[in-house]
Amino acid sequence: MPLVMSKDEWSRIVSWTDSNRENPETVRRREYIRYLHETSQAMTKAWPNSLENVNKRNEELRRARIAAAEQANTDFYKQYVRRRREEQRRLMAGARDIIFKNKDAPKMLLRAVIESVTQKEREEQVKFLGELRRQAAQRKRDDDAEITRNAEEWNRLMATRKQRRFEVNKKYQREILDQAAEVAERRRREHETELRQQQQDNIKANEEMDTIKQFEEDFKEREKARIFRDMEQARREVEARRSECAARDRLDDRLIQVLQNTRARVDRRRKQTEKGIQEEKQRVLHAISMQLATGDAAREQHERDILDKAIKEQQLKEEARHESEVQKRRRMRAEREQLHLQQLRDEEERLHCLHTTRSWEMLNRFKNVELYEDYVSKLREEKHRKTQEHRADLLRLWKEREERDAAEVAARREFYGARAERLLREEERRLLEHAAALVQEARQQHRPEYPLHRAVHNYCKQQRLYSMPPLPRPLQLHFPKYAPEDRSGQAAPLDEAPPSTLAPPTTDTGKRDGLFQGAKSTSGGQDETEQAYKRRGSANGLQRKSAEEELTLPPISQTIDKSRGSPHSK
Repeated sequence: MPLVMSKDEWSRIVSWTDSNRENPETVRRREYIRYLHETSQAMTKAWPNSLENVNKRNEELRRARIAAAEQANTDFYKQYVRRRREEQRRLMAGARDIIFKNKDAPKMLLRAVIESVTQKEREEQVKFLGELRRQAAQRKRDDDAEITRNAEEWNRLMATRKQRRFEVNKKYQREILDQAAEVAERRRREHETELRQQQQDNIKANEEMDTIKQFEEDFKEREKARIFRDMEQARREVEARRSECAARDRLDDRLIQVLQNTRARVDRRRKQTEKGIQEEKQRVLHAISMQLATGDAAREQHERDILDKAIKEQQLKEEARHESEVQKRRRMRAEREQLHLQQLRDEEERLHCLHTTRSWEMLNRFKNVELYEDYVSKLREEKHRKTQEHRADLLRLWKEREERDAAEVAARREFYGARAERLLREEERRLLEHAAALVQEARQQHRPEYPLHRAVHNYCKQQRLYSMPPLPRPLQLHFPKYAPEDRSGQAAPLDEAPPSTLAPPTTDTGKRDGLFQGAKSTSGGQDETEQAYKRRGSANGLQRKSAEEELTLPPISQTIDKSRGSPHSK
């Protein structure tokens, strides 16, 4: 399609498409952008928050902090050196002073100087204390005279005020007593009115309860007459009816409980009202006494107005509370009546349905007597079978329980009897071996052995390891196998190997008593952890590690007999 354009337009297109020449607009824009870039760079050099200036300033601050830290370290080191020199010089001077003072002559002279200085200070103190006592006595005389004058003036003022207060109190006492008597009479009339209303409410509640009980008794009589007319086959229904009677009795009990709670609430409210009246009376009397004590007529009038206002507000509150109590009792009585009527209607409907159902069931039973007898026989057989199964289960469980109890008793006797005795004997044997090792160590170190022998003797007496006296002749007939046994030398032999918790004592005497640094055993054995070592036994100094060798020593009794004789022979 041909295009029609002017010469200027064609020249512009030719100039644009000419590759040897740039567009002047583009050149001008590029120069303008370069100018803006150079100008912005020149401007940012003076900006405080530019990236270059921020980095430069941070570097200067870092160098300044480093220089300040170096200067502070230098100053601290110089100060530390100076302080150490002063401390060393002071210590040397103190040491010279101490050495000088510890000699005899300087000590005597120093004591004399100290005593003279002390006496001089004491004389100055005596003079100063005398001057203080003189000034205190003068101040006391001046204060006593001032107090006497003030007391006389105060007594005269109080006598005048007392006479005026007595006259004012006599004037207002009669008015306040009249007001108190009027308030008490009004309270008494209100209280009597409330008591009469409560008595009327109680009489009405008793009448309602009598009506309910009469209705229940009539209903029970009708039910009993109908139950006696029923057949022997209606035992289940009789039981259901008895449960219904029990529920009805519980309902009566609940109604009685509600009535009792109502009476208790009424009594409590009455007591609260009486208590409030007494408190109000006490408050009024207290206000009266406070008014008498103040003696200010204007304030008494203001307080009297406040008291009258409070009494009126209290009366309004009492009337509102009484009205709310009356409304609440009426509402509760209406609710109880509605609830009781609804329960009676529900019970009547239920009994009607029950009677209809029972009538249909009786007709069905009489219709098929043979089927009923067959059903009863099957029930009897099923009951007999279940009884036999239950009896067998009871016998089996009884036998299992007896066997389990017997096993538990036997295990308990073994645990607390023979096993406990074996553990006790093993513990005694190890303790005596440990004591023998300590005695041997003391003998080697040439230390006294008597404390060890005394400790062993006390332990044997406490644990009854010495032989007990023989049994009386009558008891010997019942215990023919008993014989006195002396276990102070060594414990009785074990029938079985002792458990791991009763390992022999350690031979590391340094670890045991801290008196001798013994060489640790390097015999073979697997190292055990600290927790495993703790589980091996209680931390009583008698356990050992598995890496330590056992210690075999003669009984302590033989060692004692050889050295000092038996401990109990003393």
